[in-house]
Amino acid sequence: MALPPPEKLEELNRICNQQFWSKRGSYGDFDAVKDWLKKYLTMAAVAGAQAGLQTGITAASGVATVSVAVGGGLSVALFPLGAALGPWLAAATIGYKANGIFALHDLKEAAGRRTGYTCSCGQCVKGIQYVINKKENNVAILAVSVFTAGLPLIFDKINSVRKSFQSNRPKETISRQFVTSAQGGCVCAIAAIMLLCGEWKHEASPDRNLIIEAIAIMVSENGWRKLKSKW
Repeated sequence: MALPPPEKLEELNRICNQQFWSKRGSYGDFDAVKDWLKKYLTMAAVAGAQAGLQTGITAASGVATVSVAVGGGLSVALFPLGAALGPWLAAATIGYKANGIFALHDLKEAAGRRTGYTCSCGQCVKGIQYVINKKENNVAILAVSVFTAGLPLIFDKINSVRKSFQSNRPKETISRQFVTSAQGGCVCAIAAIMLLCGEWKHEASPDRNLIIEAIAIMVSENGWRKLKSKW
């Protein structure tokens, strides 16, 4: 089914804005945030499926509970967001028609439309095209390397390491822009982050782990670095 449909991403934005972005807080490191969300939301989904998630701690039956600890301070800070995302994640990954998208080319085309995965920040088309060009260039380097003892790939890797120590490179700027735009409510930017997190398939429901990773990228302090490493 590819990505969750646009309306679910708009709902995700509302939840994150209410529980996080509007408060201008920070949840810290990407790995810690992802680990917490993955454990919490997996258990929340189980509790919700069994009895109907009510608050994120206790299901409606009063029996099923959800409790995760990955550092006391982090748990306290993330809990309101996790509680709100539990029902959303369950709904986003089941029971929806295949009206999502699965490729960056499709998203670039959708960015300029007035409905759907619309870009509201004005930056997504340029950013997505740069990512596409970068990915296609990497494929070309790999193809040539097959016939040249891997030398182009080796030089490209060396160059990538060199550039990784330089700030404000296009890759860093665009990764930061996607995160900033997502936090500003741009559905296209949220979708771009999700697409860059991994492979989305037509015949399957949205991947829970990829969604959780995308959320962690959007709300953690250094999420843009993780996004940058994805492409």
